[in-house]
Amino acid sequence: MKRSAKIWLWVALVLCAATTVLNLTEGRIPSVVIALVSLVGLAVLLFAQKKAGFILMCCCYVLSFLVAVSGNLSAGNPVVILVMSLVGSLLVPVITWLFIRSDWKQLG
Repeated sequence: MKRSAKIWLWVALVLCAATTVLNLTEGRIPSVVIALVSLVGLAVLLFAQKKAGFILMCCCYVLSFLVAVSGNLSAGNPVVILVMSLVGSLLVPVITWLFIRSDWKQLG
């Protein structure tokens, strides 16, 4: 795996950890569980260099999107909430894919 991909994965780990802490302080337990599993996926991708880590992370972000949308639709403008949740759930997986796509065949 390229150095740039490894650096991004460290950044993504920090972002995910910060999100986990934020969700914990806000009492969003389902989001905390999803974020912890996503951290495991990122760690598997970074340290073991396994495709399963990326797939697990992507599944977590899909669940995160569904939890965010279902929990916040009544809180305000549903279109804005849907778009913001989508952007938040796509950011890390898409950037990660852009960094690892050339190494995909070499990942276990």
